[in-house]
Amino acid sequence: MMRLPELVLKVSLALVFLLVVANHGFSLERPNRLRVGGPLAFAPYAYLDGTYTGFSADVVQALGQNLAIDNVLFYPATPGENWRALSENEVDCLHCIRYTPSLSATYIWAGSYLDTASMIFVLNSCFDISRLRDLNGKRVAVLGDDAAYERFKSLPDIQVVLVDSLEKGLEYLRSGRVDAYAGERLSTLRYLGEHKKQAQIKMIGSEVAHAHYGLVVKKNKAALARRLIQALKDMETSGERERIFRQWFGEEIQPQTPLSRRVIRWVFVFVGGSLLVAMIVLGWNLLLQRELELKAIAVEKAHLDQAIAEEKGRFEAIVQSMTEGLMLVDPQGRIAFVNARGAQYLGRQIDDLLGKPLSALKEYLLGVVKDPELLTRKLEHAESYPTRPNVIEYHIVTTRRTDMRLKVFPVSDPKGEFAGRGVLIEDMTHEREIERIKSEFVSIASHELRTPMTSILGFSEIILTQELPAELGRRYTEQIHKEAERLTRILNDMLDISYLESGEGILDKKQIKISGLVQDVVNAFHAQLKDRREIHIAVQSQVETLPGDRDKLTQVLWNLLSNADKYSLPGKEIRIEIAQHETLNPQWEIPADESENLLPLLEIRVVDFGQGIPADQLSLIFIPFHRVETAVHTIRGTGLGLAIVKRIVEAHGGRVWAWSELGQQTVFTVLLPIRPQPVL
Repeated sequence: MMRLPELVLKVSLALVFLLVVANHGFSLERPNRLRVGGPLAFAPYAYLDGTYTGFSADVVQALGQNLAIDNVLFYPATPGENWRALSENEVDCLHCIRYTPSLSATYIWAGSYLDTASMIFVLNSCFDISRLRDLNGKRVAVLGDDAAYERFKSLPDIQVVLVDSLEKGLEYLRSGRVDAYAGERLSTLRYLGEHKKQAQIKMIGSEVAHAHYGLVVKKNKAALARRLIQALKDMETSGERERIFRQWFGEEIQPQTPLSRRVIRWVFVFVGGSLLVAMIVLGWNLLLQRELELKAIAVEKAHLDQAIAEEKGRFEAIVQSMTEGLMLVDPQGRIAFVNARGAQYLGRQIDDLLGKPLSALKEYLLGVVKDPELLTRKLEHAESYPTRPNVIEYHIVTTRRTDMRLKVFPVSDPKGEFAGRGVLIEDMTHEREIERIKSEFVSIASHELRTPMTSILGFSEIILTQELPAELGRRYTEQIHKEAERLTRILNDMLDISYLESGEGILDKKQIKISGLVQDVVNAFHAQLKDRREIHIAVQSQVETLPGDRDKLTQVLWNLLSNADKYSLPGKEIRIEIAQHETLNPQWEIPADESENLLPLLEIRVVDFGQGIPADQLSLIFIPFHRVETAVHTIRGTGLGLAIVKRIVEAHGGRVWAWSELGQQTVFTVLLPIRPQPVL
């Protein structure tokens, strides 16, 4: 049989336990938490000096209590950051979210706790606005996330002024910067009442839009959504939500402790007496100490989380701004990360790549590269040695050749163990083009520049060291002059292309009679032709004058005629066709939005009947130093003439391109606007 002192002691301990439960809500269950994301401000709701306050915050706190959740943590952020945090499970749900039908495709709408309408507010002295149609032609301030914004976007006669807060919208209204403010009715009326501005601003007309605000949960957290929905229903049944609503939008209600709990508390205090005082104080001190420790841990964790978030933000900003594509592959061979440039280089969206096996990258590349078999061998070699760095170069052939490089390298964790692979994707097209231009320049310097210099040195040395007959000396002197002119033309072409590429060229535009200009160029070109090739000029319609730089346009025609003469078959004529157009020819394939700056336009076509240009070379002949491969070793030239033509024509606001049929003819088309171009 239990002795009396032991019985008293056990009863006392039980009473202490019940008293702690009654006073502090102590739970035997392990504390849990609810991470809630939401906007930085949603009147009447705000995050001020580290404290949340407002209707929505109270509702969410009450939900947490209803679900026996100890910690309800709020994470204020911008809308974009909120949705990202929810998708990456950094928060469990979002509050203050307006319902839209599109939400149901990705998220679970966990019920509405605030149904409200957006209304129109104007100054009390305003009598010409009493309904929605009176706002036509006027300026209206609207919050970007308010339901009224979608309504006003569909009304073209109303000028919408976006504001980021209710306060700013009403300030715009009072200062006269807008004629009206459209916003959520309850929060706006509360703000006007708190700041005693009812005498300045009034609400008019019927509601502009209706909105439901509530909680949003990811679809993979259906259990949490069901608990929140049930908790909202319980709050409706108990009147808790209505009490919070009246507190913020209507009658002020002060919460009171239930009578039964107060009676039990005093009974326990009375029964426990002075014997329990020391134990209560001790327990209270322990709880305070634990609470202080938890708060210190929470503060330290918050600082650490903030530091991690800042470092993560800086890292993501650096990675996303890289000009190279970056991809990380986990040890299982699945893509764990890819930046925006990497997705662009691979022709995919980032979400389409994440989680996919590395073989998806291989399948894409094999479909676009020039040599799939060579790339397959390189990829198989890289896969055979995953812990070794590999460099893979490949060529993508679409509308233009693109030179790419893959650098595959191993990634190790802090312990030095293999943690996956990194893939760096680089566009080498520009570097390859610079290498090609350098190579072409060296080739030109070796052939086109050295040849005339050799002739000049040779003939001049003969003249200086030997006594020559007058006729032979004159011939040698003429040859020196001819080679010097050739050398001058090459150097002038190089200087011209450099001048035009730099963008420093200024056109001396004057009104030019184009038919007269063409005739002058043809006459001058005829004078220097050896075989007297026929050049026919065909004017298909009356041609006006056009604004242009006469010297530069002369250079365009001269280069096109020189090019046609070089590549025409012996005895074949050259045709120059001139026409004026008021509309675009569909065969030109010029976008309609570019016609405004082109029309009316002048068309000049230079046609030669020679060996033609291969189709794969047509898009390259206007690149500096590029020459058609079949003619490089048979016809002299620097590859700069057509590049100069393109830059001069584009400087006049025009277009130039070539069409060719092998063995038959080549047509160069130049379009020049007749009206002066606007100065940008």
